[in-house]
Amino acid sequence: MKVTFREYKPEQDFLRIRDFLVDTFSLYYRPFNWMLDRWNFLRYFVVPVHSFHNNRYFSVPTNSRHNNRDELPLWEKTIGIWENTDGDIVGVVHSENEEAGEAFIQIHPDYTFLYDEMVTYIEKYLADKVGNVGYVKLYIYDDNEQLKDIAAARGYRKLTLGTPILNYVIGDIPELLLPKGFRIKSVLDEDDVEKRRKVKAIAFGSNYGPSAWSPASAFKIMQEAPDYRKDLDLYVVAPNGDYASFCTVWIDVKNKYGNFEPVGTHVEYRRMGLARAVMFEGFRRMIQYGVTRSFMGSRNEFYQKIGFKKTSYSYSPWIKYFTV
Repeated sequence: MKVTFREYKPEQDFLRIRDFLVDTFSLYYRPFNWMLDRWNFLRYFVVPVHSFHNNRYFSVPTNSRHNNRDELPLWEKTIGIWENTDGDIVGVVHSENEEAGEAFIQIHPDYTFLYDEMVTYIEKYLADKVGNVGYVKLYIYDDNEQLKDIAAARGYRKLTLGTPILNYVIGDIPELLLPKGFRIKSVLDEDDVEKRRKVKAIAFGSNYGPSAWSPASAFKIMQEAPDYRKDLDLYVVAPNGDYASFCTVWIDVKNKYGNFEPVGTHVEYRRMGLARAVMFEGFRRMIQYGVTRSFMGSRNEFYQKIGFKKTSYSYSPWIKYFTV
């Protein structure tokens, strides 16, 4: 099968890759490639946040003469696409714009012969290179023996820390009573960006200082994502008006799953059942879209406590140092 490589063209390829992820899920019928929630959230939230904050990236000065580093074109430049003779996407390589040297492979199951070529591309264009040292962290599903063999032969080694894939089958959703005075709203009801960016920062890093909060612009940009729905962007409002917990639901209508990205609770409102309540409201709203299940890649025991079950699948990082 003849395959052609080309660079990513943002004006046309974001949605094409999104559709590729939806279609290949139907072929694997399990999480193997990324799912659409992660692809949407990366482009329309993670990258804008990093564009705002990162004039220094992992302690390495970048574009230091500018106040902010423009992450979007830098991230887009790392994306490689492989197409078949019909012009269909059959493979994609990219980073998550989180760690220097990280890499992810998305592949059609009939084109896994591309793995070695893709790893070569990763080492050339996505590796973290400082002086004469190159470094790659490649994420591989633990049952992907073909890619594991290729990685091992090329000098990669598996780190011990893996991430299990969890599955939630949506059935009867229990009614949970919120503490007195708390209520659940969606962005469709009220879109207070200042409260949303505050709770997210404090939930994920105890960053009380507003200079560490994600910019308001990123929350607005996320609403431009093709799979974003305001009625599925949920939060818990405390009696004093604070946003106390939150989750955003992304729906793949074709494959009938809905995933949460992100989920969090303000550190001062934990152990009150708020995250459980807002996620169960998310499940109830998923049902309205015909969704039957949800997936989560996480080692956090909280998700299993609310009903997510471990599957037999997991993924792990494989790393390699090499001479440039």
